[in-house]
Amino acid sequence: MLVTILSSLALTQRRGMMHIFPESLQKFWSNWNLRFMVVLSLGIQCILLLFGNKRKFYTSIYLRIILWSAYLFADWFATTSLGVLSSKEGENKDDFVEPKYVIIALWGPLLLIHLGGSDTITAYSMEDNALWSRRLVTYIGQVVVAFLTFLRSWTNADLNILAVPIFIAGFIKIGERIWVLWCASSQQFKESLFPDPDSGPNYARYMEAYNSASYEGYDVDVQGLIQTPAAGGTGVDHTHAPSQGDINIPLPETDHDIYGPAITVRKAHKFLKISKLLFADLILSFQDVSESRSSLLSGNGKKGFEVMEIELGFMYDVFYTKAATVYSLVGCFLRFVTLSCTISVLSVFFVMEKNQYPKMDVFITSVLLIGAIILEIYSVILVLFSDWTILWLSMHKNKVSSKVISLIQSVKYKKRWSCSTGQFNLISFCISKARKERHSNVGKFLRLKFGSSTGKAFKKRAAKCALAKIITGAWLSYQKYKHTNTKTVEDDLKEIIFEDFVDKIKEGINMGEDEFAKNITRFCNHRGDKVLERLKSELKAQIEDEEKVETMIRKLRWSVEVEFDQSIILWHIATNICYNSESDEEVLEKGRVLSYKEASKCLSEYMLYLLVMRPSMLPNGIGEIRFQDTCAEATEFVKDRHSIQDEKQVCRILHKVSRDIDKVSPSKVKGDRSKSVLFDAFRLAKNVREIRNDDVEWETKEMWKFITQVWVEMLAYAACHCQVIHHAQHLRHGGELLTHVWLLMAHLGITDRLQISKGFGRAKLIRK
Repeated sequence: MLVTILSSLALTQRRGMMHIFPESLQKFWSNWNLRFMVVLSLGIQCILLLFGNKRKFYTSIYLRIILWSAYLFADWFATTSLGVLSSKEGENKDDFVEPKYVIIALWGPLLLIHLGGSDTITAYSMEDNALWSRRLVTYIGQVVVAFLTFLRSWTNADLNILAVPIFIAGFIKIGERIWVLWCASSQQFKESLFPDPDSGPNYARYMEAYNSASYEGYDVDVQGLIQTPAAGGTGVDHTHAPSQGDINIPLPETDHDIYGPAITVRKAHKFLKISKLLFADLILSFQDVSESRSSLLSGNGKKGFEVMEIELGFMYDVFYTKAATVYSLVGCFLRFVTLSCTISVLSVFFVMEKNQYPKMDVFITSVLLIGAIILEIYSVILVLFSDWTILWLSMHKNKVSSKVISLIQSVKYKKRWSCSTGQFNLISFCISKARKERHSNVGKFLRLKFGSSTGKAFKKRAAKCALAKIITGAWLSYQKYKHTNTKTVEDDLKEIIFEDFVDKIKEGINMGEDEFAKNITRFCNHRGDKVLERLKSELKAQIEDEEKVETMIRKLRWSVEVEFDQSIILWHIATNICYNSESDEEVLEKGRVLSYKEASKCLSEYMLYLLVMRPSMLPNGIGEIRFQDTCAEATEFVKDRHSIQDEKQVCRILHKVSRDIDKVSPSKVKGDRSKSVLFDAFRLAKNVREIRNDDVEWETKEMWKFITQVWVEMLAYAACHCQVIHHAQHLRHGGELLTHVWLLMAHLGITDRLQISKGFGRAKLIRK
């Protein structure tokens, strides 16, 4: 809407509306509006180029707002400037073209370069890629406008000839943008990954041979499928399950010596096909993941996640930048052409006679040309210091390329994504909310003047007003955002997640070759129940009374059998209660115990962050309603107890209030109307802590390991059941740990996108 208003304002200098302004202001606007807009268009291109790639690493909402605004206004300024330029050219009388119109006609092709966009951001979101055809029609219209404007200003002057190379550069830039948008559109991206058409063995010819042999009196038998290597393959059968020996396969030492830090980049590019197939929502073959699994299992969690970071960086480039053209020989040639065109025009423009043109227009033209060259050179520098360049250099096994790679690594920005997770703590959020409501002057006035029920009645009346709904919703969203924190993804957390996946693969190996492929894909559907099975086995080894063990497990199993969003809130609050338990502080020392404890808290608050701030990334449910009701109950609980100041006090008072919670179930008291799970979560925490026996330190370690494993399974479940489009969308927001886990699981074969097949084969006719 703002863009429409500004467009109307920019084009109203000759309409009646402008007469409401003083004549001096009308004259000023008529003379300077085009100049302002072309300079601002260049400034916006600078913003997009400088900050466009930063959203891969940063989660800042301010950066998001800046880029979103710049992206929206970039095309508007260029398009509106072309419209104003066309209208000014129409002011020419008869066949005479004034010099001032000749020089501003050169701005038309320069604006086409702006429409071509920067290399670092061709699409703000995935929807922009899908709308490539609409943008194509729009750009064709703008090219026609620029070209007609150029023809109307033609005077055989040197300046007219200079416009030709700029037009060439503008056509190339616009063509690049349309091409990459088309390539990144979901349907075209998927079709680009389709294999060549395969009709399979010639069944008709096979049956002719079969019938002929039968007619001749032979006893014909058909032998089953015979494994044969894929075209271009090594002849090695990759359809078998990995063995224990596959868990540790060292990388060739020569690769480390030659490539140094580039070995991980090469590995990521080698397995990039898996990422592409996943983002295209296609099926992986068993052969696709067998090699990546063996390679990742030879390293550790840090290395495994680093490979995923690089792959997702490549995918970000494919979806949101001009990577499809820039990082290719054709792209390099086109970049050389555009840079040569702008440099040659600037060189000639500086030496040619320009006295007949307005000095301000000459200055602006120089700024536009210099700006175009600087932006182009900066784009080339970004290309040189990218992972794509490291990949290209690593293919040349010589000392020079190795030194250049080391130089790039020393200068290159180390982060490939935000390396952080959003954190949201329900209890601390409710404490803050209760404190504000308790000390609100408006709330005090309403309660004193009209009674406690007035506030609720006012809220009900306000809820019926559409504007009130919008304001209330926006305010609540702001409060949630304000309460959101970020936490760095530590190497310990990566190792814990990676080790859990390795354990799953080892468990699959123990099932045998025939069942491995079928069972490994089922692991992504567990969300804590598999951990409970392992806990049950461990308890049976220590406790002879099987009925007691079954009772312990039953008290926990319900929490992972309810709806997924309910499980998240239950385990989040339960983890928080266990974390703030005073009795644990004495036994928690440095080491893996503390790692498990901190990992549990980190994953707990991250999963709730996804539920509250990124609900689209989780399976469908009523999680937001359940969160709202639980927050309401927790806020009332805190507000009624003025002594509560922090989370530990909440946990302590909850414990006092709920001593007999097993005798009186919260659901019996509350019914089904409210979806709050506050006291159910306390019951879960109580049951988890009751598993411990006399050996408190050992049991504390096992308890936190158990809680962490539950969260890892829930994280894996959410990763597998998140829609692909949402994984792709959040690459532009600094990335999500959920996406990295999803990709890592797929590379290890723990995915429901895996096709179980026996590979290639053929039928053989046996005549007896």
